[in-house]
Amino acid sequence: MASSVGTGLSRILGLARELALANVLGAGMVMDAFVMAFTFPGMLRRFVADEGLTGALVPAISKAETEDGTEAARQLAGRVLMALIAVGVLLSTAGILAAPWIVDWVADGFKGEKYTLTVQLTQVLFPFVIFVSLVSWAEGLLNHKDHFFIPKIAPGLVSATMVAAVLLYRNQGPIDVVWAVSWAVIIGGAIHLLICIPPLIKHWGAIRPRFDLSVDPRFRRVVGEMGKVAIIGLMAQVNTLALRYLASQLAEGSVTWYWNATRLVDFAQGIIAVGVGSALLPAISDAVSNNDGDKFRSSFSGASRLAGALLIPAAAFILFFPVPCVAVLYRHGAYSWVDVEQTAAALQMLVPFMLALAGIQIVKKPFFALERRDALIAVGIFGVGLTVGLGMWLAPLMGVQGLSLALSLSTCFQLLAYLLLLTRMVPGGLGLKSLFKDCTSMVISTIPAIVLGWLIIQQGQWESGPSIWNFGILGIAGVVGGIAYVITAGLLGIKEVKSVMSRIRRQLG
Repeated sequence: MASSVGTGLSRILGLARELALANVLGAGMVMDAFVMAFTFPGMLRRFVADEGLTGALVPAISKAETEDGTEAARQLAGRVLMALIAVGVLLSTAGILAAPWIVDWVADGFKGEKYTLTVQLTQVLFPFVIFVSLVSWAEGLLNHKDHFFIPKIAPGLVSATMVAAVLLYRNQGPIDVVWAVSWAVIIGGAIHLLICIPPLIKHWGAIRPRFDLSVDPRFRRVVGEMGKVAIIGLMAQVNTLALRYLASQLAEGSVTWYWNATRLVDFAQGIIAVGVGSALLPAISDAVSNNDGDKFRSSFSGASRLAGALLIPAAAFILFFPVPCVAVLYRHGAYSWVDVEQTAAALQMLVPFMLALAGIQIVKKPFFALERRDALIAVGIFGVGLTVGLGMWLAPLMGVQGLSLALSLSTCFQLLAYLLLLTRMVPGGLGLKSLFKDCTSMVISTIPAIVLGWLIIQQGQWESGPSIWNFGILGIAGVVGGIAYVITAGLLGIKEVKSVMSRIRRQLG
C-alpha cells in the first residue's frame, strides 16, 4: 500500500507538470524539442529505475544478507554505489559531447532552430542520469527493508520543481520557460536524491562508496546481472526511441500529442502496477531464496489480481471517454481543440498498451528473482523488432494513432511471451486459468459503470475545456461508475475489490 501511495503521489505531481507545460508551451516546436531532449535521460531513468537496477540489486542484497549477514550486504551496497557514480559520470559526459549526433539519430525530422534547441537542451538534461541512478540504488536497499514510500515519492519532487519553474517564468517567452524547466530538472534531481538519505541511514547506517571492487565475487555477479538489466531496459526503451523517431517525421505537434497520451497512460497504470511490482519483488526474492514455491505462486497471483481489479475499470473509462479526459486536463492556454482531439485519439489506441505494460511490470519481477534475465533479453529483442515493424507500417497510414496502435500490439505480444515462458519455469504453473477467469469477471463488472458513465458524459461541453461544469460532469461520471463497478464486482465475488474497499474504510476510520 505504501508503495502504491508513494507512486500515486509522484504520478499526480508528474501529471501536474505535464498540464503546466501544455498550458504554457502547447504542442509546438519548443515542446517537441523538450520532449526529444528528455528522451535519453528519461529512457535511462526508466531502465535504471523501473526496469531494473532494483531488479539486480534486491536479490543480490537479499542473498548476501541471508548467507553472511548485514555487514556483507552493506559492503556489497558500497561497491555498487561506487560503480554507479563512475558510470553515471561517464554516461553524462558522453551524452553532453555526443548530443548533436544523438539528436540527428532520434529526431531526424527536426531541422534549423528546432534541431539546435533540442541539442542544447539535451546537453543540459543529461546529468540527470547520475541522480536517478543513485535514487534507484537507494530504492533497492530501502525496498529490501520494506520501506517503499520515500523512494516512490522522490521522483515527484523533480516534477514539483519543474512546475515551480513554469509558474515563475510563465509570463516570459516559450524559450525562457523551456530553459527554466530544463535547469529545474537538474535541481529536482539533486533534491529527490537528498530526501532518500535520511531513511537510508536509519535502516542501513552510513554506506560509503567502496573502491575495492575486485575483491568481492558477489559484486562481479551483480555487475554481470546489471549488464543484463541494462540490455533488457535498452530493449524496452528502443521502442520509445523508434516511435519518437517516427513521430518526428509526422505533422508538427505529433511528438507532443504522442508524449501527452503516453504520460496519461503512464499516470493511470504506474500508480498501481509500479507500486505493486516494487512491493512484489522482495517477497518473490525471499520465496526464491527459501525455495518456497507456494509463497512464490501466491505472491504473484495476488499482485496480478490486485492490479487488475484497479486497472481494468480505469482502462474502460479511458477507452470509452478519451476526449472528456483529455479536454478537462489539457484544453487550456496554448493547447488547442485540435491538439485535444489528436491526443485523445492516441490515448484511446494506447489502452491495450496500458494493461499489457502493467502486466509486464509485474511479470518481470519473478524473472529478476529467478535470475532468468536471458529470457527477458530474448523477449525484449522480439518486442523491438515487432514495434519498429508495426510502427513503420501504421504511422504513415494512421499518423499518431498508428504509433499508439503499434505500441499496444507489440506490448500485448510481449506480455503473452513472458507469461508462456514463466509458466514453464515455475513448477505447478502460475494459476493463469483462475487469474483469467477473475479478470473476465472484472471486465464484465465495468459494463454497468460504462453505461451509466456514458449517459452522464453526454451533458458535458468538452470543447470549453476545464470548466467547473465539465469537471463536475466528469467527476460525477467517475463516482457513479466507480460505485456501479464496486457493486457489480461484489455481486460477482471479486475479493480484491472488497479488500481494497475495506482498506479504504479502515484508513478513513
